[in-house]
Amino acid sequence: MTEGPRISINKLGEYMTATPARRRQIIRDQKNPATFKAARYKAAREAIVDYLEGGMADDGPALARATELRADMSGSDFAVQDRQLSAEAIEDFLPIAEELEIEALSVESGYAFASETLNFGGTLVSMRPDAILKDRETGEVVGCVKLNFSKSAPIQEMAGAYVATALRAYLEENAKGSKRIDPARCYVVDVPTGTVCAAPIANKRRLGDLAAAGEEIAARWTSI
Repeated sequence: MTEGPRISINKLGEYMTATPARRRQIIRDQKNPATFKAARYKAAREAIVDYLEGGMADDGPALARATELRADMSGSDFAVQDRQLSAEAIEDFLPIAEELEIEALSVESGYAFASETLNFGGTLVSMRPDAILKDRETGEVVGCVKLNFSKSAPIQEMAGAYVATALRAYLEENAKGSKRIDPARCYVVDVPTGTVCAAPIANKRRLGDLAAAGEEIAARWTSI
């Protein structure tokens, strides 16, 4: 059975500002993913989330992890390259970490709501924030952090605003019991470019744009 239209949130962010030809290719790639595609940057993602969980108080462990990854030449060429890229990503993240105002919040990694997707215009968008931000006193979800490591598909400011808006909507839909999601704490971090975006307070127009993009993807899905 053929799956319905779907896209990752980072790819949807790219889609929002892409040329028509690139939009077509994004849909094609999402519909026909590689049979086997090992996830890159797993080590970087884990090290960065650990750093956030630790309150960003000490760069030492993150830098030590980067050094360890860079020194490990075992395994396949892919594995070696991935460790080198992860080490670089960890080091690139540290100088921009101070733009995340999360010191007064608690950070949880590996957090999963009942749903990992949100529907925009008939297209299921995979959200999966890398870290969930909570109020220390109440335990309520107030925001999240989403990381992007791709050098070939950076999420810059305009696209980042769309991704952060979608993440805010996702938290509002799924973080039951939380009185208010803070848009200023819904962060999208593009590590290669050092760009940090938060969700705009005014989101009606962007939510409309995301829904329209979802409708466009759904309409093109069967013909691509």
